[in-house]
Amino acid sequence: MDTKNGLVVFGLFILLFAFTFVFCLDALAIPNTLYGVLALIGYIACVAGSLFNGMMARRDGEALALWYFTYAIIVSIVFVWYLTRCGTAFQWW
Repeated sequence: MDTKNGLVVFGLFILLFAFTFVFCLDALAIPNTLYGVLALIGYIACVAGSLFNGMMARRDGEALALWYFTYAIIVSIVFVWYLTRCGTAFQWW
């Protein structure tokens, strides 16, 4: 993947994260199961997709790989926050 396509895909991941975060906040504020499931799928897609693209970029020797891995770490932190908030809402702990 060349740098221009990598930047477009990275921008799409940022957009996906924005929508996922909005669904996450709405699912936590108003108990809405559909938005919660959409947020869960969005977080998993963000992390898996960015890790895959990061590994492909690293294999090709692109500098954009660092951006994908950093993005995956940030989304993973927010994802863990979301899961702990869901656990608290369901009174699992």
